[in-house]
Amino acid sequence: MLKSYEAIYDRGHLKWLGDAPVIETARVIVTVLIETTAPRKGRQPPPELKDSVTWFGDPFEPAISVEEWEASLERTARQIAGDPEAFKYVMSQVGRARI
Repeated sequence: MLKSYEAIYDRGHLKWLGDAPVIETARVIVTVLIETTAPRKGRQPPPELKDSVTWFGDPFEPAISVEEWEASLERTARQIAGDPEAFKYVMSQVGRARI
């Protein structure tokens, strides 16, 4: 059985951050978490992609607004239910691709 404990390794010694395991001898698996830099602020491409990709606006911004999404779901539910009026909007949008 594996049990996890958290500690700080400092010059050959472990400083337990919680309860220390109650064992005398055991085989252990050590995972070292290397300190990382502070998280990036905002939505930015990773540093590895710097100058390799051209970004236009926010790549994570939804393609449609929340209102459009909800209206689309409502229309789809009406179409599934067999409402012929729900198909009129779809047919009026054919050929009007948004770029």
